[in-house]
Amino acid sequence: MEEPLSPFILPKENLESDFFTKYRYPLLLFLIAGLAVGIYLVLTPPTSPLDETALVVDENQIASNASATPISSQIVVDIAGGVAAPGVYHLPTDSIIEDAITKSGGFSTLADLNEIARSINRAELVTDHSKIYIPKLGDNKIVYVNPSASPASVNSALININSATNTELKTLPGIGEITAQRIIDYRLEHGSFSSIDDIKNVTGISDNKFAQIEELIRV
Repeated sequence: MEEPLSPFILPKENLESDFFTKYRYPLLLFLIAGLAVGIYLVLTPPTSPLDETALVVDENQIASNASATPISSQIVVDIAGGVAAPGVYHLPTDSIIEDAITKSGGFSTLADLNEIARSINRAELVTDHSKIYIPKLGDNKIVYVNPSASPASVNSALININSATNTELKTLPGIGEITAQRIIDYRLEHGSFSSIDDIKNVTGISDNKFAQIEELIRV
């Protein structure tokens, strides 16, 4: 014999139905969120701390290589005469004479701008281990060593202080009749100069005067 249902107790089926009806939206959102997390975990590959460290090292190595200037991409030139800071400088391989002038501080106050404009092609490429002489005011003999000139032609353009005549010596800046003769007399008494520095032993050749002629003479 079945017991009559109490008016205060709902059937089990009704309780379950009411529960899902009441909480269906939160349950649906929970399921969607769980599905999204699962898809993300499946599609995203795992990362390794070791891989990240290697990536940082590689990036640093690339940056270091990019900032380094290969030695083969540079040339070295010697520039003297009417520039602010004569000396030996490293330049990129595609540099021109104007770049060498700029690197050495530009023209000095002694630079002979008229002679420079006449005799020097400032747009000409320079070559490795070349010599450039910038004319100065007072230079009686302009010697400009073309970067492409052969060593023989460069050497022959300089005044040989062991064989130069009085007239040839007087073409040097600051060398007059008396000093030129003193150079010849010194050769006769002491023999040939061993180096161009020996000319400073001649009376009247001071360090300042030697600085004016050292790029123009040879032995």
